Amino acid sequence: MLIALPRNRNPPKRRVAPLRVADLEIDALNLRVRQGTREIRLSPGEHLLLYTLAAQAGAVVSYREIADALGRTNPNFRNNTIARHLSSLRRKLADDAHRPRYIETIVNVGYRLSSERMG
Repeated sequence: MLIALPRNRNPPKRRVAPLRVADLEIDALNLRVRQGTREIRLSPGEHLLLYTLAAQAGAVVSYREIADALGRTNPNFRNNTIARHLSSLRRKLADDAHRPRYIETIVNVGYRLSSERMG
């Protein structure tokens, strides 16, 4: 006996709300980042790094968690590789590592994205 099952010919549209932290809006599906009214172009790795930090805004994200998010599962993955990506991201966000507006370095642990709302 055959049973006819209804088929949905149109796949459901994937919708994920953009993350909003401070004056940043991070759209994960379209790989877009807005800083206030300005759109910022990021590499896919920088976007993933920012999204990973934004998803846990206010909390420290360890080097290992960041490496895992970037798909670097090798335990010997170097933290300075993450630091290079982060340096490039900070430049694009006009963030200063010594007086961070967005991304704070937690020495020997990882990074934290400020959860503060900018005025």
